Amino acid sequence: MKLRLAILGESPCGECFAACCKQNGHDFAVLLQGDEVRKFAHFAINVHIQRGDQLIPERVLPYRDHRCQFLGGDDRCTIYDDRPQACRAFQCIHDFNREGIGSHGRFLQLNSRVREMLEDL
Repeated sequence: MKLRLAILGESPCGECFAACCKQNGHDFAVLLQGDEVRKFAHFAINVHIQRGDQLIPERVLPYRDHRCQFLGGDDRCTIYDDRPQACRAFQCIHDFNREGIGSHGRFLQLNSRVREMLEDL
């Protein structure tokens, strides 16, 4: 049995520097779902994602210059109220001590500044 210390409450996005919106181990910024495919059609591209032994076609928002195309120069989302569901659902705190104390999920393994910020909370 592994012990996991979690952070309660919302992700401290206001304390961060948009690490989740910059290319950091992911091939694309956001996987679109449902009506978002139509809503963001002009900004999206097709990719094939490996699921088991199949390649599944998906629509995604690609990175531009290693950043989400909707990330402003001030590292704030320019479409925050209309952002995709994947953006709304992601919270870095879910990766914190994910597999036990000091054993974080992939996002925090790749983003030490975010991990350190969470450790200081």
